[in-house]
Amino acid sequence: MARVTARARAGERADLGPRLAGLRDAVEVLDRVGAETLADPAHGRHSVDGPHRTEPPEPAAPLARAHGVLTRVGRRRELSAEHTVVALAGATGSGKSSVFNALSGTDVATVGARRPTTSHPLAVIWGPAAPAGALLDWLEVTQRVEVAPDHGGTDLSGLILLDLPDIDSVQTEHHLRAARLAESVDVLVWVLDPQKYADAVVHTQYLRPMSRHAEVTVAILNQADLLAPGDREPVLADLTDRLADDGLRGVQALAVSARTGEGLDDLREVIARFVSERRAADARLSADIATVAAELGTAYSAEAGSELGAPDRRRLVTTLARSAGVEEVADAVAGSFRHRARAATGWPVTRWLGRFRRDPLRRLHLDSAPERGEGGAVVATSSIPAASPVQRAKVATALRDLGDATAAGSAEPWRSYVRAGATGALAALPDALDQAIVSTPLAGRSDPRWFRVVGALQWLVFAMLAAGVLWLGVLAALRYFGLPVTWLPQLGPVPADPPWPELPALPWPTVLVIAGVVLGLLISLISAVVARVGARRRARKARADLNRAVADVAERLVLDPVRARISDVAAFAAGIRTAGG
Repeated sequence: MARVTARARAGERADLGPRLAGLRDAVEVLDRVGAETLADPAHGRHSVDGPHRTEPPEPAAPLARAHGVLTRVGRRRELSAEHTVVALAGATGSGKSSVFNALSGTDVATVGARRPTTSHPLAVIWGPAAPAGALLDWLEVTQRVEVAPDHGGTDLSGLILLDLPDIDSVQTEHHLRAARLAESVDVLVWVLDPQKYADAVVHTQYLRPMSRHAEVTVAILNQADLLAPGDREPVLADLTDRLADDGLRGVQALAVSARTGEGLDDLREVIARFVSERRAADARLSADIATVAAELGTAYSAEAGSELGAPDRRRLVTTLARSAGVEEVADAVAGSFRHRARAATGWPVTRWLGRFRRDPLRRLHLDSAPERGEGGAVVATSSIPAASPVQRAKVATALRDLGDATAAGSAEPWRSYVRAGATGALAALPDALDQAIVSTPLAGRSDPRWFRVVGALQWLVFAMLAAGVLWLGVLAALRYFGLPVTWLPQLGPVPADPPWPELPALPWPTVLVIAGVVLGLLISLISAVVARVGARRRARKARADLNRAVADVAERLVLDPVRARISDVAAFAAGIRTAGG
């Protein structure tokens, strides 16, 4: 007996469970992305010959078919696993109903010259019909005949044999009904006849789309008795070649005659093997999944994008930091530190002038801890100048460049999907960056201890100056009223070796005034130098903290969505590979 299925390939076939999980993963990705986005007609396709524009696939068709397959697989697995549904399908005049009657040993199928002879599907059940009721209800087969499990001399318990309407019926509802059932049964037996076995409708619309269903497909050449003995083998060979061209390699045609009974035992044995193995349903569903997975893979060809590199991340963070005003805030931290240093350590005589200068951090509303609402969320905003149009343009360019670099290994439409993950945050970035700046603890908000030490020293020096001025004032008053000054302590004279002159003696009040002025100004100068060094250090730390905050925003709003989309592309591609086996 000729082999009619590609069972040698069973070891290469993935199990139904992994295939189903792979298709479900791929469909979930497409549902999440949105098929209308992925099937943008403006996107070009690429082939091995280079980029070229082609008509995109019908946007919803492959995805809709995938949903239909998932629904059908789920429903068929819920129904009876003890039954195998074998359907006889064929064109008008192929003798399908005669083969059906001969196989079932009944005369329930109408046979005659009037076409079409079969308008509704008919089922013969080997064994009790009740357990198969839900399965036949799902198939919408209402005409049912029950026969004994060993009817015909072979135990076919669990077999449901269907006679389908003609696939080329002039009645639209008839061939639509046949097409729907052909998608749902477990095994299809294609009944062909010597006159129409090469019919383009059968091969193009039915056999070729089922190229992955070779394991559950049987082809018979009915009415073989009408062929001359010398024509039979060439016709069978030609039919086998045509099936191979349709992708049904391994499906070899059986010569059958419903009138003479030729080949019916071989056909019955093939069907009996399907029934005994109890796996035709899984094989059919696996082939359905592989077929629709191939359609999805063609319609939405996916390759995972490039991983995000450290240079890409640094460039993005640098651009966002400039747009967010990190440099301005770092400068304000340094300016605020110097401002408070002058106020705390400056010469008390001129220190009051600093009151007319506003603290740079206060000017940006960053001089204190931010207000927080429920859940600790920052509710305050800063007064950092908004990004200029040039800076906004640079941010948009940086996002597009990041998306392009990441999607470099992807084809359309996934390239645009990955790029959109980078550019989608453009509108939300300004507020997010401002909140990141406001919520970052800045190093310049607190004063170091040496401020108080130097401030106390300045007041001590100022007290010397004040004492000298007061002393000189008392002396001036005494002279003004003509009162004698009995004794005035002096410093000096200070001798010196030639050629240096000898320093004259200075009254102590004068020494206190001069010392107060000189020491006050010198301490202020030294403090200013030290404060400038400290300001630079605090600016560096603030810049680093702010850059980390900006990097967190970049991760959350840009890089994580891009990675998620790359993961979606990879998950889709992996799901398609698994579903295709």
